[in-house]
Amino acid sequence: MVKNAEKSNKNLTSPIARWMETNRGTEGFTESLRKLLMYACVEWIRRGTSALLTPEEALSKIVCCALPEFPVGEWSENPEKYMDEIADFCEKAKILPLPAALQGEIPSLLDLRGVKCPLNAVRSRIVMSGYPAGRTLKIWLDEGSPIENVPGSLVADGHKVLSREKKSDFWEISVVKSDSKV
Repeated sequence: MVKNAEKSNKNLTSPIARWMETNRGTEGFTESLRKLLMYACVEWIRRGTSALLTPEEALSKIVCCALPEFPVGEWSENPEKYMDEIADFCEKAKILPLPAALQGEIPSLLDLRGVKCPLNAVRSRIVMSGYPAGRTLKIWLDEGSPIENVPGSLVADGHKVLSREKKSDFWEISVVKSDSKV
């Protein structure tokens, strides 16, 4: 009887969860999870606005909007750690209404205060990969390693850091997205 109940529960899981369970640990799985998350972001925005963004643009927009109930930036940094959350988001993105924050233009501010190194560099690179070319993004960073490392990682990707300004208890950098593909 227990076997039938277990089998029944497995049948109730989503196709996405079953795919994750089957493919966990295979080569390329982490990148596949990241792409799955990106395409769910595309679909969510498309359904809510009719805008068709690239996967990178959709992920960038959602990460910049910093929706607390959908920490997509954190999920994309370590997708295997957040497999259950990603599977749930992929299912919900099919029916959830699009928050007002995602209905406008991509924000011009990315607040990375409190995000530890090297995840702040990873998140800034994720956002810049989908950010409009030629547009300036302001990034808020903590003192110490973040202000020392994040600008350099963005410059290494070909972006231009226009300014670094010390605010009260954090730093603000202005970065222009390069026109070339990175």
